[in-house]
Amino acid sequence: MPARITACYPDMPAKESVLFENSQYQVGRDHDCEVRLNHPSVSRKHALVNARDEHWYLKDGLSSNGVRINGKPIEGGQLSSNDVISLGEIDCLFELKTKQQLDSITAHNEWRIQQSRKSYNELARQSLLDALDEQLYSLLNLTGTQRGLVMLGNSPETLTVCASKGMTQQDFHSKSFEGSVGAMQRALQQRSPVLAMDVKLDHLLASRESIQRKQIAALACIPLLADNNLVGVVYTDSKESNKVLTELDLEILNLVSEQIKINSEAIVLQNEISAILSNIPEHIFAEQQPIKEQILAVH
Repeated sequence: MPARITACYPDMPAKESVLFENSQYQVGRDHDCEVRLNHPSVSRKHALVNARDEHWYLKDGLSSNGVRINGKPIEGGQLSSNDVISLGEIDCLFELKTKQQLDSITAHNEWRIQQSRKSYNELARQSLLDALDEQLYSLLNLTGTQRGLVMLGNSPETLTVCASKGMTQQDFHSKSFEGSVGAMQRALQQRSPVLAMDVKLDHLLASRESIQRKQIAALACIPLLADNNLVGVVYTDSKESNKVLTELDLEILNLVSEQIKINSEAIVLQNEISAILSNIPEHIFAEQQPIKEQILAVH
C-alpha cells in the first residue's frame, strides 16, 4: 500500500511526500535524497524507508541526531499508519494511503487551486467590500484556518480593518487584538510572508499577549504590496493543535492574497476618487452637471 510522509517544520510549510510500494527512499538533507528534509538537525543521509512484503520499514542511516518513532529511539523497525517519525528536530507523520485515497487527495488539491484562482471578475459584480469579505471567507475555507482579517493602509499606522472572520473590528488594539500584532509587524518589516506553526514555541511571537490569550497553533500573515508599496495585510490563524500549513496552503494563501491585493487597490482608488470629488466646489460643475453625473455614475 502506498504511504505519505508529512514533514512538519516549525517555521515553514509542511512538506508532503508520497511513497510507492516496491521502492526504497533515502531521507535526509542531501539534494539527491528522494525525501528531502531541509533542516540543520537532519543528517545528509539520515534514514532509509522501504517497502517489502506489503509492509513499510525505517532504518537509521547512522545519523548524527538519531531516529525516533512515537518518541522512542530506534535503529530500525516496521512502520504503522499514523506513526510520528522524528528525524533530528523534524517530526514527520507517516500515513498509509490506498491508490484511491491518493487520487482523491490529488483531485481535491487541484480543486482547491482552481477555486483559489477564480477570476476576480466573478466577485467584482458585488460591491468591493463584499468581494473582499468573500475572498477572505474563501481563504479560510481553502486553507482550513479558523480566523482571519484584511487590513488596508499604506503604512502600519494607517492600517484599517476592512474584512474579518472570527474577529471583531472593535477588538483591534494592542492589548486585546485576537490575532498576532507581532506576526503582522514582522511581515511588514520583512515585506514577505510570515508563517508559523505551534506558535507558542516561536520565541519571537510566543511572548505576545494575543498568542498567550488565544493559544494560537498556526498562523500566516502576508503583506499586500503594489510596486513595493504597502497596500494592506492579510492575516489568518487557527487554534487547532494539529493544524499544519503545507506548501499547498502557502500557494493558496499567495493566490488569494493576490486577488485581495487587486481588490484592495480598487478600494483605495475608489476612496481617492471619492475624496477628490467631495473636494471639488459645486460651482465648477454648475454649467456642466451632465459631466459630473457621468463621473459619479462611473465611480
